[in-house]
Amino acid sequence: MNIYPYEKKYAVQIAALLNDFLPFEPETANTVDQAGGIRYVSINEHNEVVGYIAGYEIQNFNKEFPYFHEELQSLKEQVTTGISYYTSHFVVHPNERKKGIGTNLVRAYLEAAQPIAKTIVTVGWVQSDTNRWAAERQFTTQGFEPFVYMPRYFEPYNVDCPSCKGLCYCDAHIFVK
Repeated sequence: MNIYPYEKKYAVQIAALLNDFLPFEPETANTVDQAGGIRYVSINEHNEVVGYIAGYEIQNFNKEFPYFHEELQSLKEQVTTGISYYTSHFVVHPNERKKGIGTNLVRAYLEAAQPIAKTIVTVGWVQSDTNRWAAERQFTTQGFEPFVYMPRYFEPYNVDCPSCKGLCYCDAHIFVK
């Protein structure tokens, strides 16, 4: 397994990975390439993208977290007191899990983000079909701590979800470091 900083040549494969396994807005090579921030990919021996992590500095809390203002007020207070990063994407292909890829992606991301950020926020997608956040262990072993559990967090975003088989109503577990 090889972890590399993002390069444009991986954008098509990253978009496909995100579209297949994350319940957010559809991605294209263009949206991936324009995302910016701190980004790493995991490439297998066949030069295929099997993992991806991305995060960026929170410039406008209300834009990044447009819903649940009252419930997230204490998070807003924490992240607006210094430079904070939001871990926007984290995915490892299901066939490649349990091989250390996720751990190494999170480590690479943190090595780049921690010297810059006072706080790093990760929103864990708690899948409706499993009732768990598959990546939780990756982040807790790297020092992230639970901040708040948000029932039906993704419902207002009106996104399709592979877990819900339609409109997403999954919960979220928000962690900070």
